[in-house]
Amino acid sequence: MRDELAAFSRLWNGERYFEAHEVLEDRWRRTGDPGERALIQCAAALLHLQRGNTGGAAKLLRAAAPPLRAFAAREGALLALAAWVTAASAASTPDAALLLNERPPLHLRVRENEPGRRNGNAEGERHA
Repeated sequence: MRDELAAFSRLWNGERYFEAHEVLEDRWRRTGDPGERALIQCAAALLHLQRGNTGGAAKLLRAAAPPLRAFAAREGALLALAAWVTAASAASTPDAALLLNERPPLHLRVRENEPGRRNGNAEGERHA
């Protein structure tokens, strides 16, 4: 099995948010996990911040915050990210440079024998 979570972490930590978004999307289509979708939204939000689109970033961060908090409860490596997204999504006017500088590093990896769920509603759906 490809270790998309580890690849996502490496790309995230290397500030390559478009590629991080892309590498996790196929996995999310297989699992349908809302927490994985929230990670995709976070990567897309950071890409928007790099491009100066604070409005688009804020919208994605607000959408990602609730499922990311639930995912972080299962995946301890995401606690810092969940706290960062919660704080960033509450900002009335996001500061792109500050958010990019303060985003936490990730250290995710695939778990052996993790259950896979099929996401029948996501076929062909793209998230940016």
